[in-house]
Amino acid sequence: MSAETGGGAMPPGAIVSTDGYETYVTRHNGFTRIRRADPEPGDAAVLAQFEDADPASPAGFRSLLEDQSVEIPNRVNAEIIVEGATAEVIDRVLRLTTDVEAYNPAQIAAAGGEIVLSGSDYSLVRLGNGSYSYGQQSDSGSLYLALNFDTETATIHILNRELYHHYTGDPGIDSRVIDLLGEDLPFNIQTGLFGGEISGEVTQLYVRLGTVVVPVSGTLLGQVGGSARDDLVAGGVFEATGSDMAMGQMLDVRVDGVFSASN
Repeated sequence: MSAETGGGAMPPGAIVSTDGYETYVTRHNGFTRIRRADPEPGDAAVLAQFEDADPASPAGFRSLLEDQSVEIPNRVNAEIIVEGATAEVIDRVLRLTTDVEAYNPAQIAAAGGEIVLSGSDYSLVRLGNGSYSYGQQSDSGSLYLALNFDTETATIHILNRELYHHYTGDPGIDSRVIDLLGEDLPFNIQTGLFGGEISGEVTQLYVRLGTVVVPVSGTLLGQVGGSARDDLVAGGVFEATGSDMAMGQMLDVRVDGVFSASN
């Protein structure tokens, strides 16, 4: 469906339906919040402490992005709540959130065409029953997002080579790389919401054992913000899982992450 030009009425926009995500407009600043959580019994009390105006992080839990951030100041905010025995070890991801500034389609969608944004992601990857590797990839070209206002689709490519693991502390040793792609995802040009299925692979480099590549698939939900075509931002949340035989055993993989982009 194409946007009408010449002052005509805008179409209602493509339907974006992705299970497992919560999205709403926040009261305090009017940003669109996208949130994905994996709760267990007792998590509600833990997460409530992070909502407090002066939070006291409960023992064994923390907000991962306090020191490193994928945020765009005053435009895209992000939060990852994790559980772990120490500051370096992450055993579980409780919740991922992004807040994106308000989207005004009036001067953006009607002109049609394609707009390309680039940015970064903060991802967490777990192989088997081990702890997570995590890190922010911020190199130019590590995240590519193309928004097509004529076809009402979005294509996103996420590539992260900077996943830290506490066993070595060096991303060049026993490193993990994620490479995810979502092509022609539904994009609502009226609301700025986009998302759907993504797929790709996680590569594990073992210094002594060689390289293992595990295919993964999952979902992503994102939101565009801004009021001018040359000054847009976007943010969102994604997850993917997969399994494959490696070194004589079935290896399960899980990926969780948040992202932001701008033009």
